[in-house]
Amino acid sequence: MKKLVLAALMLAPVMVFAARAQAPSGDTPVAKDIMLKMPKPVPAFEWAYPMQPPGFKGPAPDSVHTAEGADPAMKLTMRQIGDGFGPPDWFPKEHALLPDIVAHGQKPHVIACILCHLPNGNGHPESASISGLTVPYIIEQMHAFKNGDRENIRSPAMIEMAYAISEKDLRTAAQYFATIPRSQQKWIRVVETSRAPANHVGGGGARFFDKGAETVPVAPDMIYEVAESEQVELRNDHVGFVDYVPVGSLAKGRMVAMGNRGAMRSCASCHGEDYRGHDDAPRLAGRGAYYLIRQLADMKAGYRKGPALGKMKDVVNKLSDADILNVAAFMASRAP
Repeated sequence: MKKLVLAALMLAPVMVFAARAQAPSGDTPVAKDIMLKMPKPVPAFEWAYPMQPPGFKGPAPDSVHTAEGADPAMKLTMRQIGDGFGPPDWFPKEHALLPDIVAHGQKPHVIACILCHLPNGNGHPESASISGLTVPYIIEQMHAFKNGDRENIRSPAMIEMAYAISEKDLRTAAQYFATIPRSQQKWIRVVETSRAPANHVGGGGARFFDKGAETVPVAPDMIYEVAESEQVELRNDHVGFVDYVPVGSLAKGRMVAMGNRGAMRSCASCHGEDYRGHDDAPRLAGRGAYYLIRQLADMKAGYRKGPALGKMKDVVNKLSDADILNVAAFMASRAP
């Protein structure tokens, strides 16, 4: 079974709902080719890389939808909703004017930022929450993708875009996401529990609640990150996610964040007392547990490396798998 899971992970689409990679152009590598060179997920955290089940049948491409709460006159087909160069902006009055590179990208290699990160910058579990990150940090990370310093099965599309995007467009996109206010960064709800509502992996690799009232145990080495509603398939950026985390993980994660009883530097020493980050240290507070787990595990495994890693290189080597899960749960629970 584990071999089947790994095979599915390596062969699955790079980004949830994303358009297929375009044909090669110039010296820019394409995601489908980059995928073949990516390392497998760290075995202990394969579950933090959920993938759409093989043969999954979602809404028909020509079916017409309107996101809950959006202007009812705005009706889009699923094909339009998944357009990598024109994804929907259901609530345009709730944010600053979208720069063209954010709203539409640039064919053929730079997919619109909001396809995966959404206009509010909070994204879905397959991507990062980038709302409120600093301009220098966002730019630095795109350079890291291009330089081969960030590699995992979620990276190929970002690597392709990092090669193709101009520095001007990169800065423009970074400035947009950096200015998203704190009031719009709340995206994750954390529930510490011994049992979670039964759920399944569905469209786009997101987890969804099963119908009915059944529950499943939350093991000490597992987190369920579940969409609040199936509206996420429409890219409704009013719909976030809930992390069901093991009992005791928040207190244990707090201890890790404080330095694990003196075993390492505290998270606050770089990311700030409120864990909201600054300069080249990203915000941790309120970001999804799945994303944080993937980053810490990748750093420890050497998949995320280079100068941008900075002081984290010493920290991650002192973290156990349990530490990684617990501190990710704790950070997800914090107010962004």
